[in-house]
Amino acid sequence: MSYIASIYARQILDSRGNPTIEVDVLTENEKLGRAA
Repeated sequence: MSYIASIYARQILDSRGNPTIEVDVLTENEKLGRAA
């Protein structure tokens, strides 16, 4: 089972120029997930 080691969120602009949130999640075994 993987545990979350860190979460990093930032504001970005989408394709229409609207502000949105992008989040990176790093697990303890160094796997990265990203969502916007």
